[in-house]
Amino acid sequence: MSEQRRIDLLFAATVRVLAFVRIARRSAPALAMGLVVVVAVHGTLGGIDVSSVPRLAMDVPEGYLSAAQRTAAAAPPPPATARSAETTADEPVRAAPPLDREQQNIARFIATRYRVGVDATSEFVYHAYRAARDIKVDPMLVLAIMSVESSFNPKAQSHAGAQGLMQVLTRVHAEKFMPFGGIPAAFDPVANIRVGSAILKEYINREGTVEGALKSYVGAALAEHDGGYGAKVLNARERIAAAAAGRPIPSEVVAAPVRAEPAPVMQPVSVIVETRTPIPPDEFKPAATEPTPVVPDHHVRNGLTPPSGSPAGEI
Repeated sequence: MSEQRRIDLLFAATVRVLAFVRIARRSAPALAMGLVVVVAVHGTLGGIDVSSVPRLAMDVPEGYLSAAQRTAAAAPPPPATARSAETTADEPVRAAPPLDREQQNIARFIATRYRVGVDATSEFVYHAYRAARDIKVDPMLVLAIMSVESSFNPKAQSHAGAQGLMQVLTRVHAEKFMPFGGIPAAFDPVANIRVGSAILKEYINREGTVEGALKSYVGAALAEHDGGYGAKVLNARERIAAAAAGRPIPSEVVAAPVRAEPAPVMQPVSVIVETRTPIPPDEFKPAATEPTPVVPDHHVRNGLTPPSGSPAGEI
């Protein structure tokens, strides 16, 4: 091969390489975007093991159904045909939540003390233990807050806007209900327990003590005292713990009323002691003065007074 031929081939190869590099630089953003899409699709379709990711208390638990979904599921089915009857027979019946002996004792105690159905209290106890386990708080403390706040009434609502089992202020913690479908989920027991437990955990981390967290939970973080709220919750926790262990239930403590500082008592003016020296009554009389005699002036006529120094009788 001649020298000129080798130079032509080398030049052509260099031109092609430069053209490829130029095309690659222009298409780099599109290639990067395609790579991101591939990774996202791969992770969504099962490439990432989501079971290894720890859940927060406010995360939607596995198998969670919203209130609307549970209502739709509990609605009476349409008239069964031969095909639908076979399908219904194959569907599993919803079983009661699995509770150990301790949790069963708590559920029976709550049902008896607050006159709630055992099925409902079993659900409350089960989800309280799940939420507490996920964020590492005391589940009996969560149940104690529920007992003081709502007496285990999932539809409870205060005049201040607190809602649900744990009486969460939805106007303050609205974003925490977004994974459950928004603010209406505050009356859903599972969502309310999850969000309320997460709020309690935040306050425990911030205050450093359970007493301080309870003071913040009731909205008295800046006040001198919580009006006995913390003592009542801790007493309810002791009662639940005793029921769980099968021990005698301690007496219930009523929250102490908030003690306001007494207003100062104003004394009437009549009791104010006069400190000045009284003046004798005689000294109030003015000094007697003799009347000044009126001397007639014979020099005044027609309202004119003669100038001083004029002889008498002259004008």
